[in-house]
Amino acid sequence: MTHDELAAHARAIIDANLYLTLGTVDPDGRPWTSPVYFAAVGDREFYWESATDARHSRHLTERPQVSMVIFDSTVAPFYGRAVYAVGEA
Repeated sequence: MTHDELAAHARAIIDANLYLTLGTVDPDGRPWTSPVYFAAVGDREFYWESATDARHSRHLTERPQVSMVIFDSTVAPFYGRAVYAVGEA
């Protein structure tokens, strides 16, 4: 698969879904994941709205590094596709 094909594949997954799973880490290094409603701007910017006292929001005040997965949970087993990414919030 070419880079352009992979990019188109990722864009289709991002465009078809409303939620992403956001991964954060607390100050002691314990991971936490949360489903959040999101909007994408281009290929590298993702926005979500959360309460400032949500666990993942509190984690981000000390550790802005995140991971995320966007996937369609309605497909049959072994037919899933996903976009995985890491970055800073």
